[in-house]
Amino acid sequence: MDVTQHRLTEAIDADAILFVVSAYSLSKGALDRLEAAALNATSRPARLIRLEETGPNLIDALDAMRSEGHRRIRVQPLGIPFPEGLLTWLPGVMADWRTRGQNADTWLELGPDPARHADALEAFTASSLAHPDPAKTIEGVAPRLGKPGWNDPPDFEFHLLVCTGPRCAIHGAASFTHMLKDELKAAGVFDRCLTTRTGCIYPCNRGPVLALYPHGHWYRLPDVAATRRFVREVLVDGGTADDLRFHTAKAARATPAPTQETTQ
Repeated sequence: MDVTQHRLTEAIDADAILFVVSAYSLSKGALDRLEAAALNATSRPARLIRLEETGPNLIDALDAMRSEGHRRIRVQPLGIPFPEGLLTWLPGVMADWRTRGQNADTWLELGPDPARHADALEAFTASSLAHPDPAKTIEGVAPRLGKPGWNDPPDFEFHLLVCTGPRCAIHGAASFTHMLKDELKAAGVFDRCLTTRTGCIYPCNRGPVLALYPHGHWYRLPDVAATRRFVREVLVDGGTADDLRFHTAKAARATPAPTQETTQ
């Protein structure tokens, strides 16, 4: 089916489409190809965003489309499979967006799950088997399970767990990991930290969320100033930055503070 045939099958009341993708590991090249395919599949004004990582988040994208004059917008999940948890979450976030400012004049709808129907799944599977590029043989490939360093954990003092889930992203977490690493390097503690991006670690509406271990402290770091304070006051100076900390893990709360005798 060519692009023209795809467009003839559209039965959409919206005047613009926002395609949303959930894929942490999608490369920029793959994302660009997916975006091009999505935009070519419709005659309506459209854009594509990834719900995680950098780039416009769902709220920013809806704001931009409204500012362009669109008043009937379809948010269309794209991807097989598309996370079921996000399909449940999206309607409430879209409804919340309509309560902000003058957005009540904008009609929104959530498109169907692309993997809901068997014919869509069959078409997707068939397209992979009929791909024009030949399959690659593994003959002559040396057996290995990754790089040598994958067998041993890195040496570090602080483990920073950074939520990069899509629900955190609408609260500004999309570019937080990159900003954090810049501040760690500037403070000279980058090599002392193992920074791990995670999916949802709760609570989503406190985002951007960072959990510090082995301390068990959880922080909300909404901007550069807060992030810089966390790095300087907690990682460099050994403090706790209590005004930024909103939670301490139960195990950490139950552990008595070290006495002078035990630390000698």
